[in-house]
Amino acid sequence: MARHTDGTADTRLRWVLTGCGVVAGIAAWLLFDALPDAGIDPRAHLVLASAAFAFFTILLALVGPARLLPALPYAAGTAVVLAALVWWASLRHDTVEGFLGLVYPTAAQGLVVLIATPIAAAQLWAPGGWRDYPTLFELSWRIMVRFASALVFVGLFWGLLALSDALLQLVQVGLMSLIRSVEPLAWLLTGGVFGLALAVVHEMRGYLSPYLVLRLLRLFVPVVLAVVVLFLALLPFRGLSGLLGALSAAGTLLSAALGAIVLVTVALDRDAVEEVHTPWLRRCVMALALAIPLLGALALYAIWVRVGQYGWTPARLMAVTVALVVTGYGLAYGGAVLARTGWATRIRQANIVMALVILALCAVWLSPVLVPERISARSQAARFDTGAMPAEDLPLRLLSEAWGRPGKAVLDDLRETPAVAARISDWVDGSAALDPRLTGADLREKLAAALPVQGADLAPDMLRGLPEDELRRWLSACARRVTGGPGCLLVLARFLPGQNVRHGLLFLMDAPQVLGRQALALRDGALTLEGYVVETAAGDAAPLDPGVLEALHRGEGRIGPADHQVLRIGDRTFFPNN
Repeated sequence: MARHTDGTADTRLRWVLTGCGVVAGIAAWLLFDALPDAGIDPRAHLVLASAAFAFFTILLALVGPARLLPALPYAAGTAVVLAALVWWASLRHDTVEGFLGLVYPTAAQGLVVLIATPIAAAQLWAPGGWRDYPTLFELSWRIMVRFASALVFVGLFWGLLALSDALLQLVQVGLMSLIRSVEPLAWLLTGGVFGLALAVVHEMRGYLSPYLVLRLLRLFVPVVLAVVVLFLALLPFRGLSGLLGALSAAGTLLSAALGAIVLVTVALDRDAVEEVHTPWLRRCVMALALAIPLLGALALYAIWVRVGQYGWTPARLMAVTVALVVTGYGLAYGGAVLARTGWATRIRQANIVMALVILALCAVWLSPVLVPERISARSQAARFDTGAMPAEDLPLRLLSEAWGRPGKAVLDDLRETPAVAARISDWVDGSAALDPRLTGADLREKLAAALPVQGADLAPDMLRGLPEDELRRWLSACARRVTGGPGCLLVLARFLPGQNVRHGLLFLMDAPQVLGRQALALRDGALTLEGYVVETAAGDAAPLDPGVLEALHRGEGRIGPADHQVLRIGDRTFFPNN
């Protein structure tokens, strides 16, 4: 393809995008440096940051394929709508930190910008607007290549400055010190260089295209298909036990399905001319498309079992939403393949429809139509009311802190129940684990007193090498109760004969009915996080029942030999793989 040679237009585009990048840099400096120092209201800060992120990301992506002035309304309109939705959703929480801590606000914003940008670009560029799939497909990948290339160039720019600074330091000239002394200069340089790189990549679009990447991705189709077919073929013989109650299993299934969706889309390319034509590879694409609904259905089943066991949480609601989207893709793809005639065209059109569905779902998640905190809190309360969950398993921290105002409202209603009131009183007495003022030696001393240890005495100084966030997690688990003791226990022993090192198996009630495990090592009198725990009977990813911890509290754990020393609890064995 010939290089674009309109020098005047190229120069103009460089100035425009460099200017846009500089303005974006100024906005970033204000949002991340100046305004926080000035004490801006956190909610106003969140709204401004959301608007700026959407506006400048979309504007910088659109300018090049489109001119600046026509692109402005699309960038500004999306930014205003998204910022309004974010502000609306943030009112579910007393603090912005609590709102952002649930992940879904950031995920929804990112998806809106990711999908809206190529749609706006196609609307500006193609005669058929955003419904023109060939243009939509091509612009989506070109935008990704432009941004990735520009980010690499920015990294190289700062690397060159660092090297130049090291050279000039030899003659007592501090280049980086000079840049840092002018407060917004680093932000301006980053934004300006990023915009300039976007312009140059657009100029060289005939040479730097996404088609090499797309052709390479096609090669993964038979590999992924083979893995998926092997999994589905073995599933009837191995059973569904690995899926039951394990959200991580659902996440693996969804990741595989999303990867398959991307590969099918890549293989079918922009139109019938560019799509894969090799007969055997084309059949692989069809088979992979038929496998997607099966993966989506299995993921939905795994999540549904988990919800039946432990109720709704925002994370499970997110997982179900993703699983429904994946299943929607799968049904559309599978139906198109089974229809045979024009199946590739049907899949391309389904991609447009599903993109709009995802945009709508993001808006719903940020609107009062779906409030995950309220759904989760009411679900846990309903489980308590029906007797499915005892008072000691109520997620008090989630209700009082993580799930915002809806969680607190449900907790206030539950407080009228005597058993819950007593549980809240006990939790408040042990809530110092969550007190951010408890740090250093005080935190280690409190944990050493709370954590039962089998095989050694635990001194506070043995915890000196562990991060405070990790210690808080342990102390939070210890504040929970199981039959026979706290929700934590550490077993120290010489699991590997011949090594003068004691290793540890730490069991933690990370959440009600969720028992986690961690491998440790005791070196030079200090505990360190090393390796992972292997359970030889069920595999290291199998969910643990709290009964394992209760058995340890009853003294039923035994250290015994296998190929090496293992911890035996009933018919289950554990060892730290360090």
